[in-house]
Amino acid sequence: MSTSAEIRKTFIEFFTQKQGHKHVKSSSVVPLCDPTVPFVNAGMNQFKGVFLGIIEPPCARAVNSQKCVRVGGKHNDLDLVGVDGHHHTFFEMLGNWSFGSYYKKEACEMAWDLLLGPYRLKAENLLVTYFAGDPVIGLTEDRECRDIWKSIGVPPSRIRSCDAKDNFWEMGDCGPCGPCTEIHYVNQDGSLTELWNIVFIQCNSECRRCCRAYPPITTPTCSFQSSQPYRRTVKA
Repeated sequence: MSTSAEIRKTFIEFFTQKQGHKHVKSSSVVPLCDPTVPFVNAGMNQFKGVFLGIIEPPCARAVNSQKCVRVGGKHNDLDLVGVDGHHHTFFEMLGNWSFGSYYKKEACEMAWDLLLGPYRLKAENLLVTYFAGDPVIGLTEDRECRDIWKSIGVPPSRIRSCDAKDNFWEMGDCGPCGPCTEIHYVNQDGSLTELWNIVFIQCNSECRRCCRAYPPITTPTCSFQSSQPYRRTVKA
């Protein structure tokens, strides 16, 4: 792939034509009926009501390229903008979404197939991480996810467990959240560039000052987001 437009087109076509997803257009960067964030800062914002069980999903499987703005709060990475060459305040987030249609195994397989297939990346240049568990949150190690990556063919030396700081995704101080698994590109100097984040949205963080609760999300079936900052894929 040589241009960002080709990266976007390939991503959307892979999921619409080969994986049965519906293409959902990007929402405005100004959130609709959501006072918890000043701007849309992640691909999942327009589906927040779905994850909370408030509204019906637009389809069982969705794919989108969401315009995002991050200027503060969680996941803003402002101190890295203009320094490392791949963090931005405005960017597009490619994402594929399952609303009870499929879950961890299929999500990991699809991501791996796209990266090694149409994107033509080499497996030896990739490394994956998964949630190691966290006693404060009250969630154990995601061994299921670890074993899925092994079954796909990722060698154990390329699979790392990480704590909640790196592998538990939250949009803010409260709201949908859950453990995640990430695919990283290993640069020549050994540093890592995150290419893909698969979030298993199975919890709803309650807003509390002294403690944090993560009860199961209210949707009857598990959902997830799988997102890819596509300008980083262009660099890879």
